[in-house]
Amino acid sequence: MTDGEEGRGFSVSDRRGRASEPARDQAAAPAAPPPRNAPERGSESAAGPVEFSGFLLSLASTAMIHLGETMPDGRTAPVNVPRAQEMIDLLALLEEKTRGNLTPAESSLLTDLLYTLRLRYVEKAR
Repeated sequence: MTDGEEGRGFSVSDRRGRASEPARDQAAAPAAPPPRNAPERGSESAAGPVEFSGFLLSLASTAMIHLGETMPDGRTAPVNVPRAQEMIDLLALLEEKTRGNLTPAESSLLTDLLYTLRLRYVEKAR
C-alpha cells in the first residue's frame, strides 16, 4: 500500500443488478427492515393470518380423509391407513414439541384431535 491508502477501508459493491431494476447508487441508504410484528408477504390468506389451531385442524382433516371420511365436497376418498398414521404421528410430534408453549385452547384442541383420530384409526386398522 502507498502512504495515502493507509487507513482507508475498501468496499465491494455488486454492480450487476437485474435487468428490471436500475443500478443502485453506492450512496443510497439500505432499505429499512419491516417491523418485527408485521406479517411477511404472502403469509396471510384471504381469510386472515394463519393460526396454529387452523394448522392443527388442517392436519386432522387430512388424517380423517385418509381414514375414509367424507371430503368437504361430498366425495369419499379411499382408506389409506399408513398415510393417516403419518398425520396422527405428526400431530403427536407437535404435541410433544410444543408442550408448555400452547394456549389452553390450543392444547385442548390438540389433545381432543389426537384422541378422536386415534379412535378412528383403531376402527379402520382392524
